[in-house]
Amino acid sequence: MIQNQKLKPEYKSLLLEIAELGEKAYDNGLILGIGSSVDANNVVLDEYEIMNSMGNLLYLTISETREYLQNLIEDLG
Repeated sequence: MIQNQKLKPEYKSLLLEIAELGEKAYDNGLILGIGSSVDANNVVLDEYEIMNSMGNLLYLTISETREYLQNLIEDLG
């Protein structure tokens, strides 16, 4: 868990990359939605929810999310 105000630049770039990958996957119909979590203290939780194209929810860590989205987009060719 990391507080938003204390994010290191490389962590911010990772979250931005996931956001961009998620948008691309969504735009191509590969996922139905993606979301991250923060707690009541504005701390980023190491968890993303992805609704895949079949409507199933996946709960993944940040690193798993990045890899999952990269693999989906790679399969587009």
